[in-house]
Amino acid sequence: MADWKMEAEIEYCVPCGYANLAAYMASELFQAGGPALAISLKPGAGGAFKVTVDGRVLWDKKEKGASPHIMEVKELKAQVANMLESDAVIQTS
Repeated sequence: MADWKMEAEIEYCVPCGYANLAAYMASELFQAGGPALAISLKPGAGGAFKVTVDGRVLWDKKEKGASPHIMEVKELKAQVANMLESDAVIQTS
């Protein structure tokens, strides 16, 4: 059985050079969730930068029109931490 509680996927455009942004996002999400969050990186194309957690899209560059800046990354990190905390509360109730 897996030890994680949620799954995150970061899809990023390789030709656009978003690998560093994807790695930074993965690092921030890991800080938020640690081993409770399984994080995968998905190479893509066409300007993609999309962050999905448990099937819920938290950021999509195609919808937002831009990649997240540092404060938006911090907000996403907090949102994931809250999602994990809420899930833990529901499971212990």
